[in-house]
Amino acid sequence: MKKNRWMMLPIACLALGFYACGVSESPSIVCGSDWIKSNATVIDTASTFAISDPLIIQFRYNKNFDFSELEWSIYEGTLSQKGQELRTRKSKVSEKEGSYTIKGVDVSGGYMTAREMLHASQPGSFVVEFRSQGKILASKQLQLILNSEKK
Repeated sequence: MKKNRWMMLPIACLALGFYACGVSESPSIVCGSDWIKSNATVIDTASTFAISDPLIIQFRYNKNFDFSELEWSIYEGTLSQKGQELRTRKSKVSEKEGSYTIKGVDVSGGYMTAREMLHASQPGSFVVEFRSQGKILASKQLQLILNSEKK
């Protein structure tokens, strides 16, 4: 009986190893107001931004891209009810990359504000969506508020 227990240990470890290798995170979108260039990482992440807050959007694929073109769009509305498309762009990507960051620069040399980035005329809900080959890879809903509502 003891001998069988010890024989099951390597089999259990092997099964756990295969499971860990097969599990992968799904693509995600991270939004924030600051950027660490050396790590290529968005920090101060949130889903609610004041109109004058800087906004940086990063799409994380969690593995190297297996496509050559990435399309991203910004819509008014919510995830369940997307409204008018405000902006859309196509970008070439490489299989050496695993993330894509949108960070615009305004005239003063800083990052674009949430209003500028989202092409927003007023506060409300917005959706950022990333697609490749007609398939939606990730979507995220953002809330834009007035500066006076900021805590």
